[in-house]
Amino acid sequence: MEIITKIIGNVDDVKDIEQHHVETIFIENDALSKPIQRLKSDHGNEYGLRIDRKDLPLHDGDIIKNDGHNIVMLHTRSKEMIVITPKDIDEMGRIAHLLGNTHKPVKVENGKIILDRDPVVEKILGHNDIQYELKEMTLSEPLKFADLSYD
Repeated sequence: MEIITKIIGNVDDVKDIEQHHVETIFIENDALSKPIQRLKSDHGNEYGLRIDRKDLPLHDGDIIKNDGHNIVMLHTRSKEMIVITPKDIDEMGRIAHLLGNTHKPVKVENGKIILDRDPVVEKILGHNDIQYELKEMTLSEPLKFADLSYD
């Protein structure tokens, strides 16, 4: 098993991707924040990942190997997510307060709150008349917990 210690780049930056043979490793979104992993590609090859924490998180499309012809890349599996689009800043505040109490990791992007599907969260949202949708998504980076560090 080959041990990988650094990310080479991202497939989005490869101009001539069609000229390469691409081997894909499918990973879960929460694995994007793990520095040590054992991975298996769609070709059956095994790789050990030992990335320095300062180089995290990993991203969808990260390249772990490129020999000029063959590329081995990470691809985040899609999954069903809760997507909330608050109507206004007051509703955003209410939702942030409710979700903060659940201690779930989220992503806030373009006025939307995205988090893993969870029946408890769905019940809380329904009980508080907050509209949401369930959507199959592939995230480019992991969901995050609130950062409470005081540097």
